[in-house]
Amino acid sequence: MVVAVAKSMPATSRRRVLAGIAVALAAPHVARAQQVTTLKLGHVDNPTTSAGVGLEAFAAETAKLSNGSLKVQVFHAGQLGAIPEEIKNVLSGTQDMHFLTPEFLTTLIDETKIISAPYVFRSHEHQQTFFKSALFKPGLDKLRALGAVVLDPGWTWLQKDPRGLISVKPVRTPDDLKGLKLRIWESKTAIDTWRGLGAEPIVIARPEMYLAFKQNIIQGGPEPLGISVDQKNVEVAKFWTRTEEYYQVNNIMINERRLNALSAEQRDILHKAANAAAQVYTAESLRGFTDKRAIAEKQFGVTVLEPDLGPWRAKAKDVLVKMEAEGTLPKGLAQAASQLS
Repeated sequence: MVVAVAKSMPATSRRRVLAGIAVALAAPHVARAQQVTTLKLGHVDNPTTSAGVGLEAFAAETAKLSNGSLKVQVFHAGQLGAIPEEIKNVLSGTQDMHFLTPEFLTTLIDETKIISAPYVFRSHEHQQTFFKSALFKPGLDKLRALGAVVLDPGWTWLQKDPRGLISVKPVRTPDDLKGLKLRIWESKTAIDTWRGLGAEPIVIARPEMYLAFKQNIIQGGPEPLGISVDQKNVEVAKFWTRTEEYYQVNNIMINERRLNALSAEQRDILHKAANAAAQVYTAESLRGFTDKRAIAEKQFGVTVLEPDLGPWRAKAKDVLVKMEAEGTLPKGLAQAASQLS
């Protein structure tokens, strides 16, 4: 019918109508070609931290591998909530992804309780072995049952900026912790660890740590030196002690239903992008104890202390025994994990 009508028109009008029909018919194909899938990813640190830099690299690599059809939108500095809230969001599906420091899963998964226990692991590689072992598999199964999975099965997001303690006074031995109010995250393992070592733990969300320093609610908190610089805690606390009480190996957690709703090609892209960005994250975290250490010392007058860790390890043995006896740690897990090679 359209053709018949078109033939009755003047040649110029007929060409315009036919051209319009061609555009209309092509429009759905153009729309499909330009369709973009966007995933929201949150974390609690500033954009300049190793997490911020690594996650932006993950977003860029995802866009590159998908030719722009798959987009990761990164929300920095707790814009989507504190860590426990973001984890719950991902499990429920109201948030797609979260940069996971697995020691924050202790209220949900028993196997994660050992991660931040003091001096159980010898190195990042030792902890990687734990994450990929039969000891941790029940934890991954529980995470899946709760609604999420991790994108990097190799656990290659290594935080190379060593663990330490930022504080308003020098701390060289556990005895110096007596009475010191420390910001601790929502984890009974972390709370019992630092209480056992002598401090007074106070649970405060990461984004609120700087203000807690300013208001004298806390006098210190465990974190890498580079993070202290990026979070501006070096403006208010002038001593940092290298403790290395545990190692950090992180990952990207994603809602499983959201992942399965993607095409096989898109899922593969996310896995590849996570693996590539892990190298950026690890390299950037190394700067925490080189470039950012220099900033802390020269620009902010921070004194960096690297004491003998013998007294710390000795006291930690008693702390581990007590935590296991009181049920904070699953019985036998610390010993089993320490024996992995």
